[in-house]
Amino acid sequence: MLSIGSSELIVILVVALIIVGPKRLPEILREIAKIYKSFMDAFNEAKEELEEDIDEINVKKDIEQKWKSIIEDDDKEK
Repeated sequence: MLSIGSSELIVILVVALIIVGPKRLPEILREIAKIYKSFMDAFNEAKEELEEDIDEINVKKDIEQKWKSIIEDDDKEK
């Protein structure tokens, strides 16, 4: 995801502290954390659904390949 080093994080926090002040900073950070958590939850849910769909597609392809091989084997026997 994001690769923020400790020095960048300190700069961001100092700028945020200057802009919003020490009283509101914890409240704002909590809100940002909630937004981030809900975003990650939605992202993970979408990822899981996509992986399930991919697995389903792979199963269907396996079934089709096995069915084709059965038909080919049957044709060879005739």
